[in-house]
Amino acid sequence: MLTVAKLAILIKYRWDYRRFNKQGLSEEKSLLADLDWHTLAELLQDLTLYHKNLVSDEYAVKIHAALRTACADDETAQTLLGYASTL
Repeated sequence: MLTVAKLAILIKYRWDYRRFNKQGLSEEKSLLADLDWHTLAELLQDLTLYHKNLVSDEYAVKIHAALRTACADDETAQTLLGYASTL
């Protein structure tokens, strides 16, 4: 599950797996070992589209459900939503 600490690392490396794999610290790699980068990147893309009002109401509900599933708590979900709104 995504936490604020894990999200901070993803943001630090701009969600770039290659950059993270090359430059990431061993502690960061250990913390993110269980994350599905592809699924989280898709969620971020969907949230970006949501913030640009480019999704239907039905799809917005699916995005919200995926957000709640991916995040460990409300703080993480709100942080990810806020981050996506800046892209």
